[in-house]
Amino acid sequence: MLTHHLKEGQEDQKEVEVVNKIVSDCRNKYKDRFKYYLTGSYARNEVGFKDYDIVIYDNENDNKNWESLLSMFFNIKELDGKLIDAQVDQMTNVIMRMSGDTLYDNRDEMVNRYIYSNEKLEDCEYIKYNNIYGNLWEKQIMLVKPKHRSMGLDKIRRIYIEI
Repeated sequence: MLTHHLKEGQEDQKEVEVVNKIVSDCRNKYKDRFKYYLTGSYARNEVGFKDYDIVIYDNENDNKNWESLLSMFFNIKELDGKLIDAQVDQMTNVIMRMSGDTLYDNRDEMVNRYIYSNEKLEDCEYIKYNNIYGNLWEKQIMLVKPKHRSMGLDKIRRIYIEI
């Protein structure tokens, strides 16, 4: 079971029980095909984070099961009531190795992430959506979106905690 990593001096552990349960169910169904990581504001130990960002890497790089996999996380909340936001991201292994400088140099690169939605998704200012099949959507987005740039997150290494 994964428990949230703590900064030195923190006393209470925040468990991600629902996330752990879903990942366990996914492993029972898909075995070792996928790798699961906590990332984003929760992984950075930010106070007041909005949701639990889960990145999934497919060792086979075959989207045939992504809709089913992502549906297991869709509209599910952790025990604290915050949503779990899961995406398949085949760039994960590359992004994990990027230093802050490398990330900054490549911040404008467009990357594809895959999400589940039972509604038609509309493009917005810096995100383009393409329906792959059923409820599986490709989300094309800048490696570091504007909101994260304004927070200075285009200059620091990404944090991935394997579940």
